[in-house]
Amino acid sequence: MKVAIVHYHARPGGVTRVVERAVESLGDRANCLFFTGEAARGETPLQKKIRVFPSLGYSTDKKFHPTNGREAGAERRQRNEVQWQPLELLKRARGAFGGEPDVWHIHNHSLGKNPALMQEIMNLAMAGRKILLQIHDFAEDGRPDNYANLGKLKDRLYPVADHIHYAVLNKRDYSFLHAAGIPESNLHLLPNTVSALPSPKYPEPRDPEAEFLYVYPCRAIRRKNLGELMLWSALMPEAKFAVTLAPKNPEVKPIYDAWVAFAEELHLNIELNAGADTPFHKMILKADALITTSVAEGFGLAFLEPWLANKPLVGRNLPEITADFAEHGLDLSALYNRLPVPLISKGWNISDQFFQGLEKTMRASREAYGREWNDGILEEAKAALVQDGTVDFGILDEEMQRTIIRAVKADPSLLDFSLGDSSAAIAANHTVTETAYGSKAYGDQLFAIYEKLLAAKPGTVKYADSETLLDEFLQPQRFNLLRT
Repeated sequence: MKVAIVHYHARPGGVTRVVERAVESLGDRANCLFFTGEAARGETPLQKKIRVFPSLGYSTDKKFHPTNGREAGAERRQRNEVQWQPLELLKRARGAFGGEPDVWHIHNHSLGKNPALMQEIMNLAMAGRKILLQIHDFAEDGRPDNYANLGKLKDRLYPVADHIHYAVLNKRDYSFLHAAGIPESNLHLLPNTVSALPSPKYPEPRDPEAEFLYVYPCRAIRRKNLGELMLWSALMPEAKFAVTLAPKNPEVKPIYDAWVAFAEELHLNIELNAGADTPFHKMILKADALITTSVAEGFGLAFLEPWLANKPLVGRNLPEITADFAEHGLDLSALYNRLPVPLISKGWNISDQFFQGLEKTMRASREAYGREWNDGILEEAKAALVQDGTVDFGILDEEMQRTIIRAVKADPSLLDFSLGDSSAAIAANHTVTETAYGSKAYGDQLFAIYEKLLAAKPGTVKYADSETLLDEFLQPQRFNLLRT
């Protein structure tokens, strides 16, 4: 079976890692080539399978122009647009394989990073090619700029036909796409495979006098909710907290730098960017427990990997992501779903600030997606987000979070919170993770999807209701100030 895998780039981590694991798990059952807009950066086992097609790379300027090729190259360059003929990608794949690919496996097609790719997928679909569209991230999910890049293609983002199937990471995305009109027969839940984190062969007994170390293995971008980690540090001065990596994106660096300054101001026992001086595997080995405070994930490796390192996991649960794991028997009962903080207490009053901020940011978010605003949306959000005068600490913006942390640092009794202990679940969760999310299970499931696609007969191409999908992501009860 010849499989043409397509993604914008082959940069380390992220989707590239998913592709690496997929190819490895398929073994000799499939002959895979990886078509990407950039050459690989650094070492990758995909190196010999990569075929670079620059037109696939990230660019909101790239547009598809079906011409007869007579337009002057200089004029095209002046417009800074990529000119490729219909089914140009198919022609390149034929040349690379020495024949027609049996299956097209395309990652994040609708993310808005390259509208020309979206048009080419439409051409492949209309030509009856067997296509698996695997979605890791949605332009509809807190990425209004990406969504705007898609322009008039928005109504044709999600083609529907017997020969077009979809793979998603979690049941939330599955249900959202199904609500938009993609039949369940064409939808597949394909969770990522999980690789083991380092774990000691002969763990030494813990020194009861030593400082307890919680490690947050993440890059500290905004949705990782760094403020909540600092709240725990303020509540638990006897413990040490560490975050492995600082963000790389210069646009989010100021938010991170403000947290660094804040931690120093309050003398919190927390080490940021700890992985800069200590290798990742050593950070994991040193940890007494791993912690997560993230408010949004696509798949949720953070809820699976700790068990393979034989480490307990504490912190914030994300039920719309982890419900799939629980069905396999993973025990996440030590995690919390919500940290309820009062809008008004003797230590702070953020009531007006919260409601004004909620209205302002919700309105801006909806307008960025081209949606109208009305007061009923705000009232629906208030009813869902405010319970008995409390809000979840994880939906507050940084300014409000800092107000609460300052007060708690001065008087920890203001909040009666405690981190759980999942040590007793390590052995059972290790087994569940290894069995349900290992390489063999992933390869078998992916190959079964390919076989189902091969058996499908090309049909008439229609399109799912992209407006319904956007409505699912914009539900008022899902709103979070940290994701604006």
